[in-house]
Amino acid sequence: MFYIASKLLAFLSQPLMWIFILLISALIFKYNRRKLLIISICIFYFFSNSFIADEAARVWEIERFTPTETYEIGIILGGIADYDNITKAHNFNKHADRLMDAEQLYHKGIIKKIMISGGNGMLFNDGYIESEAMRDHLLANKIPLEDIIIENTSRNTIENAMNSAKILNIKYNNSSCLLFTSANHMRRAQLCFEKANITVTAFPTDCTTSYRSTSYEYILFPRIEALEKWQELIHEWIGYIVYLIKF
Repeated sequence: MFYIASKLLAFLSQPLMWIFILLISALIFKYNRRKLLIISICIFYFFSNSFIADEAARVWEIERFTPTETYEIGIILGGIADYDNITKAHNFNKHADRLMDAEQLYHKGIIKKIMISGGNGMLFNDGYIESEAMRDHLLANKIPLEDIIIENTSRNTIENAMNSAKILNIKYNNSSCLLFTSANHMRRAQLCFEKANITVTAFPTDCTTSYRSTSYEYILFPRIEALEKWQELIHEWIGYIVYLIKF
């Protein structure tokens, strides 16, 4: 039930859905049409402004750092790829930095082992297990099997943390851990690992750029990318509050 509720919250976190509902309301409630249309335009402009979206993201995101000490385990959270059964290929998404950064730090000797946490996050399981697919990717990139730890049953962030904790407490108790996930997802992920009594150091990936553009197109013009960023941010805020209350 909680899994279905989380998917519903993700659906409702979309600003475009709010605008769509307002536009439908404008068609139904004729006497308030003008007011509803003005509200729709204002909401659309606010959420499609990249400058505002990026500023909100910078406030929420945890700052990236350059690790200098070594860590026993680098934990990579899933949600970075899916599998195309027709082309027989992995389709990496924009969150693939989690995997690539962990690979680089492993080869530099910063992390000694890589743990991949992720099962199948679909409402209806199609048989694809992300952590096992990513294990094959790591093997192909010269990371030995003995340095790869798999958690393959989780469907969301809280399960990532709880299921990973079971493995870590049995085989790798008190190991230092570096957590790899997207910058806008890191606060929720850290909260979940704290609830699971696992201490992790945050290594955020695919961060919003630290520099600010001054071009008028960026500051004034609507962009579809801003709507997507707001959707992710609102989803994270809702998820953080739900996890804070529920767990």
